[in-house]
Amino acid sequence: MADISMSRNHSYGLDDATARLKTMLDGFQQKKPDLVKDLSWSGNTATASGKFFKGTFSVTDTQVKVDLSLIGFAAKMAKGMVRDQITKQLDREFPG
Repeated sequence: MADISMSRNHSYGLDDATARLKTMLDGFQQKKPDLVKDLSWSGNTATASGKFFKGTFSVTDTQVKVDLSLIGFAAKMAKGMVRDQITKQLDREFPG
């Protein structure tokens, strides 16, 4: 079961939404390479992992979803901060 599960509706269509999610994840990996070790795509779903988390990021034609499992005590203590950072990134790439 994921420690953080979020979803958000969008109206960008599948291709644009996938591109926006890729931009978001690539940007985060570039800014935090010490945190995001692996990032792979299968269709419209990305699997990401690092020292403190593993999770999936996916898009449909109407929704973007994030499911993260936090690894370790320190990561679980930072759950609120992690949720806030993801929310900020989603706000930027998928504004309401």
